[in-house]
Amino acid sequence: MSQPPQNGWDHPQSGDPYGQSSPNGYGPGQPGGDGSPSFAPAFGSSEQFPQQPPVKKGPGKWPFIVGGCCVLLVLLIIVAGAGIYFFTRDSGGTEEQRTTGSSTSEEATTEEEATTEEETATEEESADAAADGKGAKDSPYATGETFTIDDGDGGTLDVTLGEVDWDATSTVMDTNQFNTEPADDETYVLVPLEVTYHGDSEAEAYMSVTVEYVSNSGESFTDQGTVTPHNSIDVDTLTDGDTGKWDMGLIVPKDQIDDGMFSVQALLDFEAEPVWVAP
Repeated sequence: MSQPPQNGWDHPQSGDPYGQSSPNGYGPGQPGGDGSPSFAPAFGSSEQFPQQPPVKKGPGKWPFIVGGCCVLLVLLIIVAGAGIYFFTRDSGGTEEQRTTGSSTSEEATTEEEATTEEETATEEESADAAADGKGAKDSPYATGETFTIDDGDGGTLDVTLGEVDWDATSTVMDTNQFNTEPADDETYVLVPLEVTYHGDSEAEAYMSVTVEYVSNSGESFTDQGTVTPHNSIDVDTLTDGDTGKWDMGLIVPKDQIDDGMFSVQALLDFEAEPVWVAP
């Protein structure tokens, strides 16, 4: 009889990995001899837990912090020193700057003194003109006489009032139908003016002088924009030496005409006293 094949229980077949020695200690020929697994080394054994080398600690963050503070302190010292240097240099200035500043101050003072002297001279001239009594209310100019007033803008105006027309209603209304018509007890008065401008600038006739009629009762009457035969708006701009002629129309009560006086002022000179002219 043939023998049955042998299985692995009696003898392991060749090439069977389960019948060979195991690299991990299992099987025959390894510790345990009978193929039983070998036990791991006991706790505490140096073979299972090898000791690690000690870790060396670095210097830490303090050197960097200290170094940064030192750098910042040096920068602050540099900035402070530069500020002190420029401040003292600017406040002190150079000798040339101090001399220039002094010269400028002296020039400004001289100009102010010259301006003050000119203003004083102008005031004295005006006072001298008033001192002769001409133009005051108790000593007025007469129509046809020429007098000079400041224009309020650095120039002067030579003014002459002509012969007054005390009954000019028909003349004025014929000139422009839109003129204000006087009441039955009123009349238009036409006042001829001749004005010559002197100065470095220029003057407009309608912006040069104002004329009011002041009656003995103290009432004042002035031009209300009347269009006259010779109107101020038609006069060309006056430059140095130019003369303009125009009329001014005033509505006055008939019972107050020819008993008062005319008050003349430069339109732009708000502080000057008026010049009085008797008809």
